[in-house]
Amino acid sequence: MTEVGHLVLALDFSGLGDINLETVIAGIALVGTAIAWLVDRYFLRRKRLVYRVQVDAPIGVYPSSHMVDVEVRHQDEVVEDPSVVLLRVDNAGGMDIEPHHVHEKVSFAFPDRKIVGLEVTEATPEALGRILQRRLDTENFVDTGKLIVPRIAINRGDSFKFLLVLSGRGEGVTHSGYLAGGSAGGGVYHEPRPRGPGRRTLMFGAVASVLVGALVALFLVDVFQPPDNCASGQLRIVGSTAVEPTIKELRSAYAAECTQADITIATTGSRSGVRSLDETGKKDAASAESVIAMSDGPAENAPDLRGRPIAVVVFAVVVNRSAEIDALTTHQLRAIYAGRLTNWKQLGGRDLPIRMISRVGPDSGSRRTFREKVLAGDQELGITSDDCRTKDDPAARQHRCEVGTTEELLSRVDDIEGAIGYAELGGSRKYPGLTAAEIDGVVPQAARVADTTYRFWEVEYAYTYGAPEPDSLAAAFLEYAGSAQARAVLVRDGLVPCAELPGSLCG
Repeated sequence: MTEVGHLVLALDFSGLGDINLETVIAGIALVGTAIAWLVDRYFLRRKRLVYRVQVDAPIGVYPSSHMVDVEVRHQDEVVEDPSVVLLRVDNAGGMDIEPHHVHEKVSFAFPDRKIVGLEVTEATPEALGRILQRRLDTENFVDTGKLIVPRIAINRGDSFKFLLVLSGRGEGVTHSGYLAGGSAGGGVYHEPRPRGPGRRTLMFGAVASVLVGALVALFLVDVFQPPDNCASGQLRIVGSTAVEPTIKELRSAYAAECTQADITIATTGSRSGVRSLDETGKKDAASAESVIAMSDGPAENAPDLRGRPIAVVVFAVVVNRSAEIDALTTHQLRAIYAGRLTNWKQLGGRDLPIRMISRVGPDSGSRRTFREKVLAGDQELGITSDDCRTKDDPAARQHRCEVGTTEELLSRVDDIEGAIGYAELGGSRKYPGLTAAEIDGVVPQAARVADTTYRFWEVEYAYTYGAPEPDSLAAAFLEYAGSAQARAVLVRDGLVPCAELPGSLCG
């Protein structure tokens, strides 16, 4: 059984004076209610599909006289006892749903009725709707009483609607299917009354917030743990763009309590950051004391630098959903990046050109990791597109462009049909138009790093020029980055803290 976490509140009731027992009991009840919501919302991560029957009604056909003949036809055939159903489906859980999570096909049945017509409407994102419609168009649900949902990736917050025309005098909608659960199970659930997205969660959260506020007013409970070691001064963090969002979060959390710390972040790539730190140290060692370089993987040819492993960065091959591909092998990836495969239909996907979007040059740690861990050391092909959408030379065999940062790469893959790239897994989850593909049948996730079945990852190092002075801001921030307080930020952003891995993995 996986341990999902513990939340402990220590209440010291000494010195409360005249507060009576009823007040204490009420306070404990408030804490219990708040904890129940927090655990359900943040710790017990579920895969959860929720559906709502927004419309289920017969189509009224009432001729007003013998002079008017009114009927519902579909493909030149009269629809007997027609009705319309509108189903809304939401990923209302705390986790993304990947195709392999669907252990038993999710389906909707319409007792004593048959499907006449079917359309996907109001999908968020729109690309999800197009994929669903194309998948449904390849199936034949007409004259059946069951709609089977295609096995596709449905990310957190995704939603779509099925609009169906049915024939028959039955009524009602039933469902079946099973999702592989998260830390607390998962499944498909019916919400009887249409509600705004997340309304129940918001209402429960609001009530819990009020209760917590009341409790704090009563007992002044402080459960936040500030950094153990605050230092003042200036610090500049350079290097990897893959972990830039995480470093910014750590900076904000540290500086919120250690207000005398001035920390700036300027990431340009792993090798660029390491090289800049090394050159600065050789010219002015004193200035280098206020610089930390983050690197995806170990620094090369820099004997004066001292590296500290912080976490493992899980990388993913990301594919625009329009390609209708969610699993690749290393053999296929090498064929794509060698220019031997140029269209997704060659891999069973749509008839779309494969548009490779890569990181610029040798300074990128994610590019180096992709080349070493996936391409087996092979170099990527030359650039053939400046805007990533169209080839500069129409006769060029491959379609490939380069961008400067992880964020730009993810944004382009998310937006361009047929695009493929590679990036840090945690950041990719923020883009609804792309899928993190399985590689050799293994899903990119932290758990697969620990058991060594997933290989596209790298250790994130924090480098200093020599050992930092014990009372310096650099030393204090590095200590905080490896602390229990910072661990929650790393995990939330998809990184695996080295403290939670076997020592051999982090080096």
